[in-house]
Parts: sequence; C-alpha cells; structure tokens
Amino acid sequence: KTLTIGAKLSPRSSNSSEIGRGFNLIIYAEIWLRNLTKLPLTFGAPSAQVENTVNKEMPLLSGKISAESALVELSSVLDTNGFGLFGTGEDDTEEFCRDNVNLPLQQCEEFFDEVFEYVALNENGNIERTWWAAEDHISLRKKPDNSGLDNELAWYVDCAGESFLKNGWESCTNISGSKSYNFSGRRTFNPSHRFRRRRWYRKVKRGTHPAVSGISEGLIFHQPADLDKFTRTQKEAERNTIGVHLEEREHEGSLLDIFNRPIHQDGILDIMTAVANDGSTLISVKCMDGRWSTPAIIPPSGSSNGVIRTSSSRWPALTTFIRRNKQKWSHLEVKNRQGHDDLNAGTVDPIKFGMAPLEPNVFELCYQVTMLPGMWGELSRMLTITPRFLLKNESTWLDIVVKQVGSPDTSRILIKRGEIAPFYWADGNLPELVCARPNEDGFKWSGGFDLCTLGMLPLRLRLLDSVNDNSILSSLRVNVEIQPGTGGIGTMISLRDEDPSGEGSLFRIENHSPFQ
Repeated sequence: KTLTIGAKLSPRSSNSSEIGRGFNLIIYAEIWLRNLTKLPLTFGAPSAQVENTVNKEMPLLSGKISAESALVELSSVLDTNGFGLFGTGEDDTEEFCRDNVNLPLQQCEEFFDEVFEYVALNENGNIERTWWAAEDHISLRKKPDNSGLDNELAWYVDCAGESFLKNGWESCTNISGSKSYNFSGRRTFNPSHRFRRRRWYRKVKRGTHPAVSGISEGLIFHQPADLDKFTRTQKEAERNTIGVHLEEREHEGSLLDIFNRPIHQDGILDIMTAVANDGSTLISVKCMDGRWSTPAIIPPSGSSNGVIRTSSSRWPALTTFIRRNKQKWSHLEVKNRQGHDDLNAGTVDPIKFGMAPLEPNVFELCYQVTMLPGMWGELSRMLTITPRFLLKNESTWLDIVVKQVGSPDTSRILIKRGEIAPFYWADGNLPELVCARPNEDGFKWSGGFDLCTLGMLPLRLRLLDSVNDNSILSSLRVNVEIQPGTGGIGTMISLRDEDPSGEGSLFRIENHSPFQ
C-alpha cells in the first residue's frame, strides 16, 4: 500500500525584504488516529482515499459488466414478473463500506486483508470473465499471491455459509441493479446463476513479514490521497451554499417540487450527492475479521462527534439467518482443509479453506474529532475512538454482574466494586436492554433498562424460589448520565446498592401523620 503524507512549503521569514532566501518545509498528517478501547480495531477507508490511483481497465470492465448485467436483469424481471423495488429485506448496513481497504498503518497486533474473486459464466456454464475486486465488484484489486509467504501469511478462501458446499463460491443472478438479484449477505449458492464470487482473506501479525506488515506501536496517521486540504475546504463551502440556493428558489414552488423536476434541472438526487460529496474524510473500523463499521465522518474543518457500530461477524445477515433457523456451521469442518478449484479459474492449487467469524456481538463506539493543540492545530486533527457505554460500580462492598437481556449468562460482565468497564452488545439480534444482579448465588436477573435513557431508576432484586429471603439487598440504583467529552453521545451508567435503612434511596415513605 502507498503511505501518503502532507507537505507545506512556506517562506522562512515574513519580512518582505528577506523573502526568497529560504523556505520552511513542514511534513504533517491531517488525521491522527487513536484507539482508546481494548478492542483490536483495524482502521480503514475508501480505496480512493488511501491510494489515489486509477486502473485503466476499470472503465472498460465496469462498462461491459454493467451493460451485460442490465440485460440479465431485464430478462429476470420479465421471467419472474417482479421488479425488486423493495430489495431483499437484508439489513441496510450491509451496503456500507463495500470499497474499504486497510490503512497502511495499524495499531492492533494483527489485522486481516481480503479480496474477492469474481467469475462470469456464459450460457454453456464456462468461464467468460474473471476479475479480482472488493466487495463492490467495480473496485478492482490485485490477485492474491502466496509465493514467498509462509503459512501464517497464506491466503484462505472463506467458506462461511451455504457456500461451504461449493469451495467458497456464492452466486447471484445479476451484479448490478436491484438488490434482489445481487449478492446477498446470506452467502447462498445456485448453480443456475451466471455470476459467482468468493472471498479470500489472510491474517497479518506484527513483525511476520516486513513487506506486508504495517503495524505501528505508537499513534498512527492518515493523509487522504483523493483530495488536498484546499479542495476539501472548497467542497465544504459549496455544500454550505445549498441551503442558500433553496431559499432563493422558494418562489418557484414548494421544496417537494424538486422530486418532480425534469432531469435537466436540479432534483433531489443532485442535492443529496452534493451534500455527500462535501470533501469529508471517511474512516471506518472493524474488530479482527469482522464487518466494517459505518464510517466516522470527519468534516474538512472543525470538530465533530458521532457513533459508529461494527459487528464481530463478517456476515451479519448470515449470522441472523443461522440464529433464526437454529443452524450451525462448525469451524472445525474447514480447519486446515485443502482442495482444488472446481471452476479452474486460474487460482493456485491446492486451495486452503477457512471460515470468517460469525459471532453475533455488536460493538457500539463513540468518535471525537478534535484539533491538535498549538501550531499543529492548523494542519492536523485527532480522531479518537472510545466505548459508547461505560459501566461503573459505585458500591463499597458489592460486586455486580451485567448482561444484555436475553443473552446467555456466559456473556455477563463482572464489575468489581469501584471499577469501570465498557459494555458491548452480546447479540445484535436481541433487544438493546441491559439487566443486572449481585455477583452472589441466589439472585435473579433484574428487569431490563435502556442505556440511552438519562436519569435515575431503581432495579428490584429478587431471590430464586429455592433461596430463603434473608438478604438485606432489595434494589439497585442506576444512574445514567452523559460522558464528558463525547458531545452528548456516550453515557456513563453507575450502579449502586441501596441502603437498607433508606438513606439515599430513590423512593422512601415517611410517616409524618399522627397515625401509626
């Protein structure tokens, strides 16, 4: 990968009489990245933002594929009498970051590379075209090469899902147009489909190979390669003028009229594109070989805050399908398995097969974009990733366990007295509610509560039916407040046992009447 840095050239002196006698060259990076979680996060960005290179074959290849796919889609519509207007019903987050690549520098001990092998078949079932690309089939990639690499850096074929039956291949009717005909996150295979693909991946550890390892022990940086700082600032100014243009055209009719304007006039798609292409820098994260998160949006100037979510499963839709249908695929079935390519697509035999993670964990994180102090604030900013939810045990003698409502007890988090621990969702398919109880035998789990609802609330502690009711504990007090420095996004959840005497309780009844 190409590592890009910024450079600023300025006169050595501001005195007009001394201009031309020398220059100052400042080497800098616009974005510094800092991971304050304990998660092994990998940072990534769109490929154009990392490597400002254009593949000459891409326009020709994408044009052929798009034209042929359009014909296939049209015939599919006529055959099935369905237009696929509402897609496949899959999660919309599957559409995010399909062209992401790892940044050249990383903080984690290990990270994963991936590339997709695509095949188009003709009417006779023979290979018509083969190419290597990202999950977005238009963004071309280099073919993986195992020559000169040991087993630790070897490329594996991902066999997660139904594609395990066909050496990692999944299929679809059409690779462009409606989502109902494109590749789905379910990873299904149909031998009658014309387009096929499979995912290749490898794990890179710190110091395993100097040619591929980009792991840094300190802070890492990212210098966007697609646009320079001046161009991004100009695009931001153009974005900010959209509202002014709309106000000037109020006399032409309602704002809703932009949906009905002719193609040659500005419509809603033009406005949405202008807002999206405002020169912002996009940074995504993933945990190990999981799914890329929704991007953290860094504006061309100033500070910002936001929330990003990333799944530990590489295929969240497949994980949901397995859970709903109570199906299981064992990692042991493909461990150290080797085979041969049944399509003979030019890959190296034998092929090593593996399986991407399918755990249902979801990590909800905060990001903050701040200016660096001093003179560097003019050139550089810091992107900091922190947990969105922090749990604090304010009890002086009681240890508390917490888990997501409906998740197994093995996912519980132990918070010892006086400690603070981050909280992440154990299962993205369950309600996002939390329950708690003392870390002692005999107690039931409390009712669920929302981590985003600010304020205090009591949690009733109940004993199991087989336990004698001689405990002094009857309730926990939960206080949900905003984490400082998160822009009102992160929350701190404090848990504390209530005093049996009623001191400091949320609810207390005092009899001030003359009656007993």
